[in-house]
Amino acid sequence: MERASMKSPAWITRLLRDGTVPRSAVTSESVAVLEQLVALGYVTEETQGARRRVVVRNGGGFDTWVAGTYPQPSESAMPGRRAGNIARVRDSKGGRSTHDRQPMLLRWFDPDPAAPFAALTQQWGVAAVTSDRCANLIPPSRWILLTVENWESFIATDYTGCQDAIIVLYTGGNPAEATIQALGSLHPAPVRAIHFGDYDWSGLAIFRRLRAELPTIELYVPEDVEALMRKYGNPGVIDGQIPLRKRDDDTDAVREVIRLISWYNAGLEQESVAPPKIRLPLEEPL
Repeated sequence: MERASMKSPAWITRLLRDGTVPRSAVTSESVAVLEQLVALGYVTEETQGARRRVVVRNGGGFDTWVAGTYPQPSESAMPGRRAGNIARVRDSKGGRSTHDRQPMLLRWFDPDPAAPFAALTQQWGVAAVTSDRCANLIPPSRWILLTVENWESFIATDYTGCQDAIIVLYTGGNPAEATIQALGSLHPAPVRAIHFGDYDWSGLAIFRRLRAELPTIELYVPEDVEALMRKYGNPGVIDGQIPLRKRDDDTDAVREVIRLISWYNAGLEQESVAPPKIRLPLEEPL
């Protein structure tokens, strides 16, 4: 079933058409959207004399982001969202959310190794489900969700011997809206949800998107994150990204990462950080 169509803000529509809009055209309600687009590298803010403008920096990425965020009714007899994406993006493979059915790769660790998805993980390394079937994926009464941004860190997770089920989801960078919504549909909800991603502006933007759907999700920040930033921080990681502004609803972990990125003028790639050691009982910190 297709999601209902959503009308994009006027400044987004104009940016699609012209490639640039005055910064003043961005309404106060859309500031968070602009920050996300800047962090993802799709647009940038430029000063031209006394005027500030928003300029498209990555046309293909911006087009596909719009196609996924503001879906429109199909414009031909083609099934699903593919036809609408072709009409808007001219590339049926380019949309970040080209299809409502998104693949979701999992590593499932369970006290019962015979649990179906745990057995698949043990045998094949990963298990998988599509986002439209996720609501039918019934987790145990107590389980922990860990979302992981990058492949190397995802495949390195190993929670064999855990006392409660731990489901690790590979987001593949910036996840599709269908994937995020599918996570929000899981019932029973996780007793704890954690995100492990890159420590840069784009990584924080991804976490904010996840938290909009999963309000209790935590950003994993290791205790030695500042030492890691000093040792492995790379200015190239945030090259071209405009810093995110602190928000009133940001967690302390987000504020700490913003402080470190700003202080060291560098980002820290997830691969430089070991996966979180999830210890039980759940009341104990990571």
